[in-house]
Amino acid sequence: MPMKTLPVALGLVAALAAPLAACDRKPAPTAETSTTSPAPVAAAPAPTARPLAFDQTDPAAKVALRLPAEIANYPALHTLLYDREVAGLRTFAAKAQTDRKASDGKFPWRPYNRQAQWFLAAEAAPLVGLRALWFEDTGGAHPNHGASTLIWDTAANREVEAKALFRHGADMAPLDKAICDAVVAAKSHRDGAVPLNDMFKCPKWSETVLVLAPSTEAGKLGGLTALIDPYVVGPYSEGGYEVIVPVSAFQGLLAPAYAGAFGGEPKSPGNADGTPSVTMDVVK
Repeated sequence: MPMKTLPVALGLVAALAAPLAACDRKPAPTAETSTTSPAPVAAAPAPTARPLAFDQTDPAAKVALRLPAEIANYPALHTLLYDREVAGLRTFAAKAQTDRKASDGKFPWRPYNRQAQWFLAAEAAPLVGLRALWFEDTGGAHPNHGASTLIWDTAANREVEAKALFRHGADMAPLDKAICDAVVAAKSHRDGAVPLNDMFKCPKWSETVLVLAPSTEAGKLGGLTALIDPYVVGPYSEGGYEVIVPVSAFQGLLAPAYAGAFGGEPKSPGNADGTPSVTMDVVK
């Protein structure tokens, strides 16, 4: 009898062992269950900080750029301004190369020259203001020169146009009048200045270069500096003008987003004759 029941008993043991073995068996790793760590993703390289100067000289042209040290505090602004200015200088140099090759050789080639220098004008959250002087010589009767501005919104991290400082649809007549009055006053202090007339009229605010002006009140902007290029309010020989307009002259025109950045009075009244308060370091 035992010999007959042995196969049955062994079969029962095997039947019970199979499920237990299955429970102990570990499943093959899948994409979802794999414990292998994924390969690390290489981090994008940090953008290279732009320099504060650019120079390029060749037989056709000399170009140069200078930026203020403070611009390094605003990397996006630094990158935008440096890249934009250098692109313009390289375009100017390329045009000089073309003109040099096209010259008939009757007269010695006089290299073209273009230079720009930027200055920090004022800071008051959320605004940062820069201004520039530039000159350009392409062999004409005299070099051309003028001014530029850039207004940066640190909250939005982008450049804004001067018109963004004011309410949409605002009557800008008070600002126009304040600029005109300041020009008339400056002309009265400048020897040989031509009075405003039908040819040289008071400029609209949009025909000037508006720069943020520092304030007597810490952390505020005291007004605007209007930069006016030669030929606008007088002949080239008279030069350009720089006039200061206090915020009190246009407080009601300011856009709500920027009104809080203004207060107090301009830190400096500027030069009485309207000559620039900053000068350019020309690269020799």
